[in-house]
Amino acid sequence: MRKILSIPAYLWAVACFILIPVTFIKNDTFAAKLAKLPFMKVHPVYSGGDLNQQYDKDGLHIAVNKPVNATASGRGKKEMVQVTFSADGQLPEIIDQTIDYDFDNTPDFAVTIHTANGETNLTPLVPAVKSLWASSKMKEVWVIRINLEK
Repeated sequence: MRKILSIPAYLWAVACFILIPVTFIKNDTFAAKLAKLPFMKVHPVYSGGDLNQQYDKDGLHIAVNKPVNATASGRGKKEMVQVTFSADGQLPEIIDQTIDYDFDNTPDFAVTIHTANGETNLTPLVPAVKSLWASSKMKEVWVIRINLEK
């Protein structure tokens, strides 16, 4: 009797061993539905964080995101702020702006971006601003990320 019951158990195990990988391989629809579940979140370091404020200045649309913790665990003293520059047409050859990321009416850093070659110069104006993390053109916008210290 014991051998008879073990046969369906082994068959079920083999079926699951085959069925589980087949369910996930090349099943983009299923993966997209899983990604939209409420508990599935993209870490803010990868998304840039939530939008804090948008404004227009010198013909540019500037979007400043909320500062996010730059560590995977969410602890530590390193933060990052993402700033996105866009325009109605093409981006200008030189973007020269002062940014107030915490909106206390005092500029926190100045940035000069040469959009033709990607050269970016950061001038910190407060001690919390440490360095440039990334500067890159993404489709029709220019995104910079600035390292901060709490």
